Amino acid sequence: MKALLVIPIARGALAYPVRAQDTTTVAADTGYVEYHESPITLPLGIGLRIPSYDRVNGVSLPWGPQLVTNDETFQLDALVTYRSHLGNWDPSLEGFVRPGAANEIKLYVGRGTFTNDSWIRSDLMNSLAALFVGSDARNYYRADRATLRFTRSLTASALGLTPFIEGNIEKDWSTGSIPPLKTPWSFFGRKGDLKMRRPNVPVSKGRINSILGGTGIQISRGGLEGKLDVSVEHAFKAPTFGCVFNPPLPTPTCRDEAFTQTTLDAGVKFPTFGAQTFEFKGHAVLAGGDILPTQRWAYLGGSGTLATVDLLALGGDNLLFLQGDYITPIERIQLPFLGSPFVALRYAAGTAGTETFPTLIQNVGAGAGVGFFRVDYSLDPASNRSPVSRRSAVTFGISLSL
Repeated sequence: MKALLVIPIARGALAYPVRAQDTTTVAADTGYVEYHESPITLPLGIGLRIPSYDRVNGVSLPWGPQLVTNDETFQLDALVTYRSHLGNWDPSLEGFVRPGAANEIKLYVGRGTFTNDSWIRSDLMNSLAALFVGSDARNYYRADRATLRFTRSLTASALGLTPFIEGNIEKDWSTGSIPPLKTPWSFFGRKGDLKMRRPNVPVSKGRINSILGGTGIQISRGGLEGKLDVSVEHAFKAPTFGCVFNPPLPTPTCRDEAFTQTTLDAGVKFPTFGAQTFEFKGHAVLAGGDILPTQRWAYLGGSGTLATVDLLALGGDNLLFLQGDYITPIERIQLPFLGSPFVALRYAAGTAGTETFPTLIQNVGAGAGVGFFRVDYSLDPASNRSPVSRRSAVTFGISLSL
């Protein structure tokens, strides 16, 4: 009997084997974790911004953290800019807030080196020209400045408008000696009196309290592209141009006065026949009242404006500059990476002075180039009328659209 009982139990064990636990299957995790990026970042990984180079600051290298929201409606940069030639560390706080898709409020508070001549060359092109050939097409002054600007963006079809209003407070002083005791390094032109050793015009030391208003106008339709920037500044308090000597007092008397200045900057480009194009640019500065303090003057001369005039040899609180380029590409020739070479005809006219406009200096010329390289020959047909203009000049240039 015992043997008969064992057999069914064994058969049952063979029919239903014991299964091991499967440890390879994991239950799906239906939960998720949200990862929030820190609003504080270091641009370029270490907090650096794009540097620049000129004959006054040497290398200007900004560094600092950036606070920005995910929707990019708020941004704040706390910066310190090292200026190698001056040996200064300039602090600044700048940023914007966008209360709505069409509105922007921009803030700047800080110490820096400023110029009125950035319309002649871009920051990149001026830095390259100063570093390689010692040509710096800007005059500079130092200032502590605070600005607050409100801008509204309006668009309609091919037309865009950006009206703005701005409040400005600044305290200005001159930079550099005459002549400069030392200059930043450059491949060529470091010791040239019209190159890296060219002095800055002294500015009227003091404070300017002003309000600005204006608009930007942009148009793009078909092949037509154009822009016009208009700005009007009214200063309630500003140092005068020069001071008055009142004997027997040993020091001059300086007083504050108001002024109004209008600045216009324009550019137009459109196709003509086939691949040919016409490009126009203009810049004007108009002063109202007495002679403005020199930190509001503008300058002309040299490559980028009037080639037959020494670099920034013309200046004042009134300025007018007009230039037209007619460009014809040679389409039969195609060069790798550079495209077709081109020939160009250029006309430029300009003048600058105080309280009024002197006689226009005119340049006519022809140029040729390929890619972003260009060489021009310019001629002043009436050079005998101006002591600052030569008969002719040859200029080399680089044009980068960035």
